[in-house]
Amino acid sequence: MRLRLVLPILLALGGTALAAEPTMDQAMTLLDSGKRLEALRAFDAMIAAKGADPSEALFQAGRIYLEDGNWRAAKPLLQRLVKLRPGSFPAWELMIQAYQAAGDANNRDTAIQSLYDAWHSTLDPETQSQVAFRRDRIIGPKHTLVALETLEPGGDDIVRFLFQPLDDEHHLIVVRADNETNTRWRENGTVSPATIVYHLDTVEQLASGKTADRSYEFYLEPPDYDQVRAKVLQILAGAIRPMNGEADPFWTTDTSR
Repeated sequence: MRLRLVLPILLALGGTALAAEPTMDQAMTLLDSGKRLEALRAFDAMIAAKGADPSEALFQAGRIYLEDGNWRAAKPLLQRLVKLRPGSFPAWELMIQAYQAAGDANNRDTAIQSLYDAWHSTLDPETQSQVAFRRDRIIGPKHTLVALETLEPGGDDIVRFLFQPLDDEHHLIVVRADNETNTRWRENGTVSPATIVYHLDTVEQLASGKTADRSYEFYLEPPDYDQVRAKVLQILAGAIRPMNGEADPFWTTDTSR
């Protein structure tokens, strides 16, 4: 008699106890169709179900939480993920971003070393072909930027850091070295022949195909990321001016309106 009473009760509650767990295909279909909240709920349900391998659900949920600015929810998921997949380059990219958002520089730098270990040891052709890694998401007053760092930033002509706004393809902030600047500074005696001169620039792609470059800072040693990040935040806030000309108004303008 008691067993006969259970089914009607469950049905009266909406059948939640009998509902099947969402599948990864279903969750990804929701995500691909723009239903981020529903997809996130599906990934969270798969994680809560404690399946044999929740790696993909942990990755996707952690990524969504980070993109939404919720590093507190993302961090424990990504910590579980890198334990399950210690050789995963994409997993370490997200872990680095979570530690950066949390202000945890020590664990961030340890995670960066783990990313390099994964990159050096991988047999995956896609991972082997990587030239940079995503290390940060910077939320400014008007724009959100993804920060990338070159994996092997050597040579006289190199981009070390690149900051790409999510809402525009024609503006960048870069830290780079170039042959022309290095040659000029070396020949006029400003720096020694072995010194590489890095500069922090905003770059605007013009309709003519040329670029308008505005320099904010020069570095005679490879600049530290946190030092550069602080300058980028000042650019986004309109708190500093370039060394040449006027600032590009894009960085302090809301382009979504």
